[in-house]
Amino acid sequence: MANRFSLMEGKALDNVLIIGGAAGIGRQIALDFAEKGCCTAVADIDQSALTDMTQQNQIYGFKADVSSWDSVSEMIEQVIDKIGSIDTLVFSAGITKKGELEETNWALWEKTMAVNLHGLFFSIKAAAPHMIGRKKGKIVIIGSGSAITGSGGGIQYYASKGGAFGLMRSLVKELGEHQININVIAPRVIESQMLDSLYPTDELKQTVRNKIPIGRLGRPSDISELVQYLSSAQADYIHGQIFLLDGGRTYQGN
Repeated sequence: MANRFSLMEGKALDNVLIIGGAAGIGRQIALDFAEKGCCTAVADIDQSALTDMTQQNQIYGFKADVSSWDSVSEMIEQVIDKIGSIDTLVFSAGITKKGELEETNWALWEKTMAVNLHGLFFSIKAAAPHMIGRKKGKIVIIGSGSAITGSGGGIQYYASKGGAFGLMRSLVKELGEHQININVIAPRVIESQMLDSLYPTDELKQTVRNKIPIGRLGRPSDISELVQYLSSAQADYIHGQIFLLDGGRTYQGN
């Protein structure tokens, strides 16, 4: 199926799906792909944010609940039917809440795992067969440096993001044999709605900023630029890697 967008230099444009792409880091990723001429689809549970985004940009929108296999598998089929293929899959859906062991109940643990880890599994399981059939694909997971440091969220968040590392590594051989690259980007302290929920005041943000050697918070564009590179042909030999984007903070012990 042909894209609705124009072709550049006589070559078909890549088709990209960003799951969790209506807000925060995912939104920036989607906007940047669309601006570069890619046929871009976004899936999100927030219908209002999804409608706002797709009405203002040349982006296809699909509502989906990543914690549900039925919802994810149906959404993937709808995307394939609409744009023909998924060349790059970006998983950027995620939730967090601060809390130590005593404060973390089963409902919070289960909900976080359902979105952050089960949702990732469902998304890859539903999309991978289409990539395998074409012997082509890039999968980029937006993880978190919290899985390395054990800080910046709640214990359920660290565990879910650590699970994403393990899931990615478990798929390196299986997907690589089909020319599908899979990698994780692990950001820390990126300007976003999630950051605002964890550090709601300017004073708290400044305290964190002071711990970052390069002297600033991360920007969604920092993540987006790396996603675009990992989805390109120039990154065909980059496979099974975790990229820590934190301005040097982690290895300063903060």
